[in-house]
Amino acid sequence: MAQSKKKLLSEYEAACITGMSPELLRWLTSNAPKSGIKRKLKVADVQGQTYFFEEDELLDFNDWLKKPWPHKDGKRPHVPAGIRREIINEANGECAICHGHKDTCEAAHLDPIHKSQNNHPENLLWLCSNHHTAYDDGLFGPDEENAEFVVDFKRLLHRYKLMLWRTQHEISHKLLTILEDCNGLAKHLKASKTEAQIKAVEKIAAATLDQLPILAPVSKKDPKYAAYKSISADIASLAKSGDTVSTRLEKAHDLREEYVAAFGFIPCPLCKGSGRHEGTDCPVCNGDREIEEHFAERIDLSDYNKVDCPLCKGAGNFEGDVCPVCGGDAEMDRRYADRVDVSDYQKVDCPLCNGTTKHKERDCPVCGGNGELDRRHSAQVDLREFEDVNCPLCEGKGRYEERDCPECGGEGEMERRFADQVDLRDYSKVDCPVCEGKGRRFGDECPACSGEAKIDRRDLDKIDVREYQLVKCPVCKGTRHYRGDDCRACGGEGEMERRHANAIDPKEYDA
Repeated sequence: MAQSKKKLLSEYEAACITGMSPELLRWLTSNAPKSGIKRKLKVADVQGQTYFFEEDELLDFNDWLKKPWPHKDGKRPHVPAGIRREIINEANGECAICHGHKDTCEAAHLDPIHKSQNNHPENLLWLCSNHHTAYDDGLFGPDEENAEFVVDFKRLLHRYKLMLWRTQHEISHKLLTILEDCNGLAKHLKASKTEAQIKAVEKIAAATLDQLPILAPVSKKDPKYAAYKSISADIASLAKSGDTVSTRLEKAHDLREEYVAAFGFIPCPLCKGSGRHEGTDCPVCNGDREIEEHFAERIDLSDYNKVDCPLCKGAGNFEGDVCPVCGGDAEMDRRYADRVDVSDYQKVDCPLCNGTTKHKERDCPVCGGNGELDRRHSAQVDLREFEDVNCPLCEGKGRYEERDCPECGGEGEMERRFADQVDLRDYSKVDCPVCEGKGRRFGDECPACSGEAKIDRRDLDKIDVREYQLVKCPVCKGTRHYRGDDCRACGGEGEMERRHANAIDPKEYDA
């Protein structure tokens, strides 16, 4: 029986499905995101400058990326550079909420990291430390708004990214996405309560509306050209209008109804025009609510029926643990079940330790000392990754800047899998952010760089400049005196660095 041909997706179609940009998808083809696991996204084909991926491989990789990431006890799983860059770009390099504090922003997990251990970009949002702390506390903003705003705002950013990626596709889909986004933005704007929330939504709304004029068909041969011309004047007016963002979004709502009629769209047969399916964007219309009629005729709704998981047979458990295929749900869409190869979950000897459980006198890092693993995992093991190579930092010398090399621990070599993760840029010198490259601060040696004026780039994330700012002494409240004498806490200076102030308990000075 002839094997069915695998469906290929362009990097832009892949971006719309996974929520990851074409740039990140390309990065994932050459970089393994999870520490200690060398799985990378497989490229099916390259045509010109465009990457293509097999749909099955893409969906499986995306699901795997959402599963718990490996991490050391007590530490968060590392957010790799490619994903970190993804969420920074998503927020234009600034806090996604307040559009400021560029130097104090960090990756915030929407689903708490201690529960999910999930570094998929859909679970991350670039926030300043203030909004990050407020969100982690279950609050947002000074009025203790519910953290639901942050989660919903992440979805708006995601929809905006989808709209940009769809500019590579047919005009009908592009415009429908934008006009549907305008509907969502209008609702979100009405629900915003604080000034920060309103400004955050208005900024992305204005950017969305500004995309409208550049989406017109450029040729009269375009099958949508005539339909577009019938509404083109209204589309242009939305972008050029001097009205408020709120008013422009309301006009976009009315225009959407005209657009759907002009382009011959019908309600999505799966979500019945709601845009949502089982709690997420509908996989058929991608949340747009309508699709073209000729496309709807090709949809097989039985693909979305729930069937028993083919691996656990509907039990939810497999070999004493949560089923790795259905995640314990016991069932799944038929479209996913049909792609499951049960033989992938049969146990085979570990290809690195050959079933002995040991590698270099330690528990085998591939099988975790079990001696065996699933066939699907075995096929992904690249034995070359475990060969010893010269350390890329010290170049095999074992020494770096007159001390044991911090990467190889003075050994001069390491396994290739670790060597590939070494970013030499982390060791380039940059100005110390506390003393701004002077080496001195307030007349003394800078405490952050020990007077060196420079630090390794890798240490930038470890330094919080705010901790070195001067604040009033918490004991004398800046008066320099306490109970008739020079304040012992600040030595009569009246102020001290925040890091020291935070470590002081004023009650200890009452004795």
